[in-house]
Formats: sequence, structure tokens, C-alpha cells
Amino acid sequence: MTPEPLTLFSRLRGVAERHGDAPALVDRGRVYSYRQLLDAIEGLAAQVAAPRRERPGRIALVCPNGADFVAAFFAILRNGGIVVPLNPALSEPELTALLGDAQASKVVTTGPLRDQAAAALRSACGLGTEAVVTLDRRPPLGGPPPAEVSPHEPALYLYSSGSTGRPKRVERSHAGLLYETDRLVGALGLGPEDRILGVTPFTHINGLARSMVAAMLAGAALVTLPQFERRAVGRAIQEHAISVFIGVPFMFGMLADTRWPSPVDFSSLRWCISASAPLRPETSRRFRDRYGVYVRQIYGTTETGTIAVNLDPRVEESLESVGTPLEGVVVDILAEDGRVLPPGATGEIGIRSPAAAREYPGLPDETRAAFVGDYFLPGDIGHKDARGRIYLVGRKSLFINRAGYKVNPYEVEAVLERHPKVREAAVVGVTTEYGDQKVKAVLVVSEPCPGHEIVEFCRGKIADFKVPSIVEFRPELPKSAAGKILRAAL
Repeated sequence: MTPEPLTLFSRLRGVAERHGDAPALVDRGRVYSYRQLLDAIEGLAAQVAAPRRERPGRIALVCPNGADFVAAFFAILRNGGIVVPLNPALSEPELTALLGDAQASKVVTTGPLRDQAAAALRSACGLGTEAVVTLDRRPPLGGPPPAEVSPHEPALYLYSSGSTGRPKRVERSHAGLLYETDRLVGALGLGPEDRILGVTPFTHINGLARSMVAAMLAGAALVTLPQFERRAVGRAIQEHAISVFIGVPFMFGMLADTRWPSPVDFSSLRWCISASAPLRPETSRRFRDRYGVYVRQIYGTTETGTIAVNLDPRVEESLESVGTPLEGVVVDILAEDGRVLPPGATGEIGIRSPAAAREYPGLPDETRAAFVGDYFLPGDIGHKDARGRIYLVGRKSLFINRAGYKVNPYEVEAVLERHPKVREAAVVGVTTEYGDQKVKAVLVVSEPCPGHEIVEFCRGKIADFKVPSIVEFRPELPKSAAGKILRAAL
């Protein structure tokens, strides 16, 4: 019996050998078969190879959703490299910081992003434009032989926000990602007959693992969209008979409230799953009332991958639950002294998973706080019911969840306080009707200042999703006797 392939690329190659002429990708109206996708990967391999046939090292992928992202992702892995997916919306200073932390040897990007990526790579790693691969200018080249890679080697560097404001690098191995993907594919029953919508950014673990990688390794067809636009999503669902749509709460909320110019048919959808932020039950019900299918919740972290998914056949009774753990994953509710609490008791979530990372490289304090014994502690508070269903009730941290992206309020405050008229700044999240949060800045200023001036001051210094969308001015910030800002009052 032939052993199962143990890396992401070798697994994809096996899928392509079995389903060569089946559709793998749909990008801007063009359909790519699995055989054509494999050819595209081979064509990119030479460009992401290192000199003297060495491993290509850590390669940043700064690119929107599409066939280019998928081909480049697997081409890097094919050559034994580590993919560092970075959000194209990041500012140049943010890119510089992350490229420096990853010690990137190349950046793979598109023409419109090339200059900013090149400048960031030069600042971070001292590398010139020869280390920037532009996807839309590539020649049809053949690559070197595929690298031999251990399944326990890193496949991905991902970044998770930290309370200190410094992003934490998370290293995910081939073995860990395959473990996670196989169990998610099995739980959802994904296969070649499925059409999976890829609209959540592939630079985020939700879009990357649960949409892109899951679709490719299940032999399904991935229909990609570069960004969320409700009418484009509606057209894609109908034209391509989308069966699986994994998104974030605000996407489903906006679609539930959309007024279409003519009747729409979403009857092909069999799974609609929301991740990255809490989903309000009323959003799921509104979506069901419009389109005939409930939106269910999935739970996971950058550090562990997918943990649980709500596949309850009577989901109306458990809409607030993120479901039960995937096979092989353990979720316990912990007391402050580390004891495992019984069903119904509320405490800190502790996760044990073979797919999980084991540390934050170079951050010993953060590692000790989050990786305790066999557990990863994501900072969530919750409880389980008698059937093992998990319910999340809050966060230990103050992070703002902006459309699935985590925003560190301290990072935004540091930028705001560089404005010459700002004396003090506090940043909080304001929950919207769609279940995600807006970034709100509460400021004490030394002289009158319009809100739009504050917003423009932030642009280019931080990513657009971190820029405050609400600016409020107060004569002073509420504080405790010890001088701590009382954020709940804001």
C-alpha cells in the first residue's frame, strides 16, 4: 500500500493526478483544471527557487485572492520554502516590520503592489528588486525538482496580534495543516462535487485553511473573488452553484439585508459557516429566512487551526454555539487554578490539538502565557453544555474584531498620539448590527480638530481596517483611581 503523501504540495499533486481534468479554480471567469493548476505551479517554481539549488527560505506572498495566489502558494511549498502570507492592505511600515521578523528572502506580489513591497523588503532585509517576483510578469519557465521536505517542517509563518502591540509569529507545519484540513474536510463531507467560495482573504487563516487549502485537498472547485462585494458574491453563488461558503459575520449580515433587483436562488448552498468573530443568532435566522439555509459557527485560532464547528442537525437550538471539537481535538474549560471544570461552568478555554503550534518564536513571555502544559490558551472565556457543545462568552483581551481582522487598540493609540493636537487617546470596539466591530477613537485634544483630519492622519501609517471609523472628542478620559482608562465607559 502506498503511504499517504505528507506535505501540502505532494497531497495536491496526488489530487491533481486523480482529478486532472476536473475544475480546480475559477478566477475572473476563467476555469483552471487541476492539471492546469499543476502546470502553473511548475511554471512558477523556477522564479521562487534560490540560487545554487538551495532551499528558497521564507517567501512573503502579498497578493489578493485568485489563481495567482494559489499557484504561488503551492510553488513555494513545492520548492521547500515557507510561505509568509501578508495582507495586501498593510501599510509599508507594517510590511517592513513583518518582513523583517520573518527574515524574508523574497516577496511574491502583483504589479500594483510591487513598489511598496520592494521598498519594504529593502528596508527590512536589505534585498533589492531582484528578490521581488511579480506574478503578472512571469515567463513560462520550468522549475527545479521538487524539494524533499519533512512533514514536521514549517509550511507557514502566520502573524497573530499580541497585547504588547508586537505581532506574534506562528509557525504551522505541513503535518499540522494536513491534520486540520483532513478533519475539517471529513466533518463537512467535502468532495469533488463541491463548489467552494473563496472570498475571505487567503492571507488570513480562515480563507487560507478553511476555504483555499480545504478545497484543493478535497478535489473541489474553488471560486475566487478578490474582495467581498455583495452583488458579486450573489452572482457567484448562482452562476457557479456554490455549495460551501465560509465567511465572516458581516458578510452574511449584509447579504441577509441586501435588496436584489431580481429574485435570487441560493438553493445550491449546503453549508454556510461563519468564523473569526461571534455570529449573532438573529443574523443566522435572517439569512435562513431569505435564502433557506442557516449560517453556522466555526471556531479556531491562528495558533491551532480549526477547533470546532457547529454541525448540529437541530441547529436552531444551538445557534450561539461554535459546535463540538473536530476529531482528535480536545477543548476543556479551565478554572483559574488549572482545574478542568464540569459542563455548565464558565472558565477559560484550553485547547489541545495535534495541529497546534508550540510556541511564539523569539517571544518567551508570550509563549509561557499562552502555551501552558499541553494546552494553548487563546484568551477566550466560555462553557460547554452536557452534549459537549462549546459556547464563547467573552475575551480576556481588549482586541477589536474588525471584519475578522484583529486590531490592537494600543497600536492605534500610539499612532493617534503622534498627532500634534492629540493629548490623550483611547481606542475601543463598537459592535455593529452585523456582529463585527468598528474602531472608535476617543480623544482629548489641545485645540479644535475635525474628525476627518484624524482619520487622514492615520492613513498610510496603519492598515485601512485599523483606521478609526468613529472619532469622538471629550474633555477628559474616564479613569480609575489608579489612573487606568475605564474603557467600558467609552
